[in-house]
Formats: sequence, structure tokens, C-alpha cells
Amino acid sequence: MALVQALSETRRYWLPVAAAALCLLATSFGPPPLIAYVLIMAAFGFCFDAATAWLARAGGTGGMHDYKQ
Repeated sequence: MALVQALSETRRYWLPVAAAALCLLATSFGPPPLIAYVLIMAAFGFCFDAATAWLARAGGTGGMHDYKQ
């Protein structure tokens, strides 16, 4: 039960990473260049989305509240 709960809480991070992996896998099968380009750019976008969501959830990463002047 704890594993299912952990997976459902973190699906915001692993779903975009899995989508990026599927895009790159589909690219490896040799589609036309334009389709390959779109799939690679989508993979970068999915990774960027997962990384920014992960960083947004991390605490203590700094910001206006931590570093007042």
C-alpha cells in the first residue's frame, strides 16, 4: 500500500520522465527527420517539466523570502 501511495504522490515527476523516454525510444526506430526532431524536442520539454516541478517542490532552494535585502 505504501508503494502505491508513493507512486501516486510522485507521478507528477515520473510521468513526464516516462513520456520523455517513450519519445526517445520512438525516435530510435528511425522516423522521418521532421518527426524525429519533434519527438526529441518533446522529450526535452518533458524532462524540463519534470525538473522544474521537482525543484518547485523542494524546500529551502532560496528565493525572495530567504534572501531579503
